[in-house]
Amino acid sequence: MQRRREEIRRIAARRTQRVFVIVNAVPLAASTMVFPFTDIPAVPVLGHLTLGVVWGILQCGLFMATAWWHEARSTRLCDSLAVEG
Repeated sequence: MQRRREEIRRIAARRTQRVFVIVNAVPLAASTMVFPFTDIPAVPVLGHLTLGVVWGILQCGLFMATAWWHEARSTRLCDSLAVEG
């Protein structure tokens, strides 16, 4: 029974890491492939703000949100280990 719980936690931790990497890697890969070869980043959005700057700000916000989510999820997994241990 204990091994089964440990395996479930290990799977949950891997899934959490995978989601974190995928959610952050997809927009990074898209911007790395599209932005250097086009004029898309220079498109004005609002005043001096360009699409490239807005995309960068959104990507930073996404990273911060997923880092918070990952930390909260990992803490819950570790706390449940401490309670049972």
